[in-house]
Amino acid sequence: MTDDIIARVAIHPAIGIARVGNSPDGFFFGPEAIGENRNETAYRDLSGCVKRQAARFRIYAFNAAGQVLKELTAADADISWRVELANRKADWFEFDQALDIPASRGDIPNVRAFASLRRNRSLQGLDRAKLRIEPGSRSLTGADVNRHGADARYSFDTGQFMGKNIYLGELRTDEAGRLLVLGGRGESASYDGSPPSGFANNDTWHDDTSDGPVTAVVKLGNRELVATGAWVVVAPPDFAPGVQALVSGWDLLRDVGCQIDPALRPAQPSFWSDIYPLLRRFADNGWVNAGFAREFGWNAPQNFRDDALLRRLADPSPRQAGLRRSVLDNFRRPASPVIQADAWPPIYGDGVVIDPPVYDPDAWMAITPLQYSLLEQWALGDFEHIAVAPAFKPWNQMTAAEQVAGLDRAVLDETTGGPFHPGAEFTWPMRIASLYDEPFRLKARKGEEPDWGAEITSTTALAPAGPLDGCTPGSITRWMACPWQTDTASCLSAYRPFGGEYLPTFWPARVPNDVLTEADYEVLMDVRRPVEERLQALSVERRQKWLRGIVYQAGVYPPQMIKQPNPRAVFVDAWSHMGIVTPRPGPADQPDWPHTVHVETGRAITPPRHDATLHTESFWKHDPTRNR
Repeated sequence: MTDDIIARVAIHPAIGIARVGNSPDGFFFGPEAIGENRNETAYRDLSGCVKRQAARFRIYAFNAAGQVLKELTAADADISWRVELANRKADWFEFDQALDIPASRGDIPNVRAFASLRRNRSLQGLDRAKLRIEPGSRSLTGADVNRHGADARYSFDTGQFMGKNIYLGELRTDEAGRLLVLGGRGESASYDGSPPSGFANNDTWHDDTSDGPVTAVVKLGNRELVATGAWVVVAPPDFAPGVQALVSGWDLLRDVGCQIDPALRPAQPSFWSDIYPLLRRFADNGWVNAGFAREFGWNAPQNFRDDALLRRLADPSPRQAGLRRSVLDNFRRPASPVIQADAWPPIYGDGVVIDPPVYDPDAWMAITPLQYSLLEQWALGDFEHIAVAPAFKPWNQMTAAEQVAGLDRAVLDETTGGPFHPGAEFTWPMRIASLYDEPFRLKARKGEEPDWGAEITSTTALAPAGPLDGCTPGSITRWMACPWQTDTASCLSAYRPFGGEYLPTFWPARVPNDVLTEADYEVLMDVRRPVEERLQALSVERRQKWLRGIVYQAGVYPPQMIKQPNPRAVFVDAWSHMGIVTPRPGPADQPDWPHTVHVETGRAITPPRHDATLHTESFWKHDPTRNR
């Protein structure tokens, strides 16, 4: 029998993800259940502005044995929430590359160890405090508080950057007293008007992403329980919701969690939970990168959404052993000492340097060691076999334990777990075990953080009691690009054309490369048109660059860059006019065609006229001068 006496309470999700948006009022929630079919298409408000993604936090009760009892709402208890947000990018160190890889430690031949310098080095002493946006904490109690977001008591608007107030978001509660955290408006600027010059490190600039701890006190009658805390990360927008990265944030944290507690590793992988999610992402990424479409998309020989192929892959019998082994052999081995440039996934890695190229195995991304280990077990036929994928459970049919598992995983499945150069929502420190109190739950730093000096190296960053010994407000996002728009505008694919037109790439699941336009979708769905014309609209050759009109020419095949003084500066203002790639129904009259397609919607950029010559080298994502 289950002991129904509440021994402790905890906040879930353990890590919540909010996203910036410039809509004055509109927002939506990130996914809260594994496999949830969100049917969310309204990512913009009626005026075309991008809605913010709100992070919603809940309280769950546990008994002394650690079993989940139920969710606690305002109907059960008095819940007092407290959140502290901060943005410390401008005061932190520059991002050059991940400091935990061999190239940063100086373990690659002919590559010196890295030493990253402070951003905004012209400001010294007490003046550096002006670079930190630290509005402090906000608290609220009760249900349906600050419904419209207009109550200044719950707004993070008192932090300053160089004397100017910067808005980082606000707090609300829903009708049940659950906490809502909404982030900034996607506003970035320079205090002296300097244009951005690099993909990650732009002195004088700030943005309004942030992160910080989420805590709660729960009063149950005469008892007062302090909840196990959580963390919220306010990230850039997701421009392809529903398309997951090959290594998601959940995959990354699960790998770290198994390092902390090996008992978390399943004794036997499940095909539908552990293998299929990775494989189907190869097909899904075909909607945001034409190279993936050509190799893994609809009608491709390696389409991992094809029912006939899936039946074979889900079969543990010896007759499919050769197929399983063939799939495994295509994957790059994690931490391989040799370069595996032609292996899967075709994605740039943490150690990539475009100009001049550095021949480093980390120039290519590998899946996590846990993902690879589970694939090896699957290839041997040692896996849980269920012929049909389990059906999704509606929220009200889930147990409390299933709800908790879904909350912790679902929103992280929509983040990127690599490559980290620097990343989309967070970067390489998230794979360091010292950052966590327990699996999946970030640790609040004990005591005041010391000054780490004028530069940071791998030795300092990874030292015991170093910068990764727990978190302070702003310490997750500070490692990221400043501002985020300059990195997003630099996340291209196939930087060197001799390697192919479309691959390798970085994070197309969050920052698309090649898209099916609304115009071609209309052709595809028009039953009055010839079948050949409709199929052509679906072809790889018809895909358009997501960054056309800013980085690429529009309507040009093969894709070519345009000559423009500063595309990064253009994107700082243009980001909210970019298309958002969302799922749409496929043609109902053609049962063998894709049932669901992902279409670029809401784009509101009129491409200017440009010289057709290739862009200058200064725009490549990776600055040529790297080692110091």
